[in-house]
Amino acid sequence: MKKIIIGGLVVMVVGVVAALFYVTNNLNTLIVQAVETFGKPVTQTEVKLESSNISFLSGEGSLNGLLIGNPAGYKGRSAFELGALKIALDSETVADDVVVIKSIDIMAPMITYEPGGAAGSNLQQLMNNVNSFTAKEGGSQSKETSAEPGQAQQEGGSKIVINRVTITGGKIKIVTPLSKEGLSAPLPKIELTDLGKDKGGISAADAFKLVMEKVLAVSSGAVAGPLADIKGQLKEQVDKQVSGLTSKVEGATKGLPGGLDQKAGEMGNKLKSLF
Repeated sequence: MKKIIIGGLVVMVVGVVAALFYVTNNLNTLIVQAVETFGKPVTQTEVKLESSNISFLSGEGSLNGLLIGNPAGYKGRSAFELGALKIALDSETVADDVVVIKSIDIMAPMITYEPGGAAGSNLQQLMNNVNSFTAKEGGSQSKETSAEPGQAQQEGGSKIVINRVTITGGKIKIVTPLSKEGLSAPLPKIELTDLGKDKGGISAADAFKLVMEKVLAVSSGAVAGPLADIKGQLKEQVDKQVSGLTSKVEGATKGLPGGLDQKAGEMGNKLKSLF
């Protein structure tokens, strides 16, 4: 009997060691797979991560080459391209129900802002996609909780708390019909703290939603000036084209009976007022 117990303990120890060895040596591959698999249903876009370099022991490292695609109906390939993202986990909480992330520092992201579409812009459509996902997930968890108390928490997996998120050195590329290369505007520094702390942890999707809300608000403010300039340039171009067309019509109708030359000028002024 004693041999059986000892044998069972040895098997358990070997199993744990093997599992730790596998996770340690495949951690970064698992992270890449998790980011891409988790990101697509949340954003309803393409999500790609080139590589992960996070230490299993310290919980610190970086994610490299993260791309979040543009929503359907918009031209550009991506809405966000993040060159480097530094992350620091509280390694002591990795196995807990609530994982604490000390910091996420996003450096020099490129954000593409494309006006138009039903949502008004690609970033707003992306935000709508995230809202749709979190609302759906929240509803399904409520049903699970009412059916069997405690089951939703277990099935929902770990929650997270993020002590600090910073986004620095970013640029916003503004897609415009006036220039193939587009315009650009600097993205002001963004900092959020204590995400999920007051709720005892939130889902990764809800954390992403909070960050996206802040990015959308700051980006909208940053592009307001350049977009106003674009509208001014469009109006100027339209005015020139209408004025040229009006001059040609006036020249062709000059001297005709019935005041057609005067009516041509009135038509040109009305066209200008439309823009």
